[in-house]
Amino acid sequence: MATTAGDVLLSYLEQQLSELRRHAPGVREGETESVHQMRVAARRLRSLLASSRKLFSTGEAEDVRSELRWLSVALGAARDPRVVQGRLRELLAAEPREFTNLVPAQLIDAELDAEAAAGHQGVLAALDSERYARLVTSLESLLTTGKLSQRASRPPRKAFKKAVSRDTARLLRAVADLTDPSHGNALDRDARLHEVRKAAKRLRYCAELAATVRGSRGSAGKRIRKTAKAARRIQTTLGLHHDTVMSRTLLAELGRRARPTGGSGFSFGRLHAREEGLAAGAEADFVRIWRKFPGHP
Repeated sequence: MATTAGDVLLSYLEQQLSELRRHAPGVREGETESVHQMRVAARRLRSLLASSRKLFSTGEAEDVRSELRWLSVALGAARDPRVVQGRLRELLAAEPREFTNLVPAQLIDAELDAEAAAGHQGVLAALDSERYARLVTSLESLLTTGKLSQRASRPPRKAFKKAVSRDTARLLRAVADLTDPSHGNALDRDARLHEVRKAAKRLRYCAELAATVRGSRGSAGKRIRKTAKAARRIQTTLGLHHDTVMSRTLLAELGRRARPTGGSGFSFGRLHAREEGLAAGAEADFVRIWRKFPGHP
């Protein structure tokens, strides 16, 4: 039974490393769900290493976090085109036939199939690289011989409660930045909403782990579970917003290409406008969720 904060953290990291390994064969086969789950494991590892950095000696896990980001980016290059493709296929299916004529669907599929194929090749190269082998070895070493700080010997409930508080403050700062008058255009706001999403995701993972710690009951435990649930809702809602950012970027590019030839620019423009509407809806949902967020100022 885990009796210290260090025990809890190392046990969790070991579980996520096992997930990383478990999904690698499916990733090699190009299985979409395996790519997603391996990416989630990499993100959870990276996120908890950040949230619990005070449980390690200074700088002990920083190189590992950097390499986990590299792996997440490689996996994202294989997964993100499929996410965008699914979104746009749904939008196209709802469009009047006269506005599509199948040409936009063909162009979108050709573009995203090529991106996904390139992403898969990139993931294969990553998994076959010495860099990935070193990452796995570094994670194993961190779990077996990593130097924990004095804080890691403390009771887990108190240590992870503090970690949740730090990550909550980080999310509050990210949300406050949304109203910074120095950021004036939509591109800036999209990027800042993405930062809010990342902060919510980090808080979610930390709070979910904190909620499993023995002794996390009563009002304090209830609040942590409520925080985890609210952070997950923010992550999901702003994840939808970020998906529209990716699809709008593609649609704008395809529209520019179609313009000189008088091609399907109008259809791409309609899809772009619909994605803008969905983005606005996701942001409005976030605002409603945030008003009820535990610790909202």
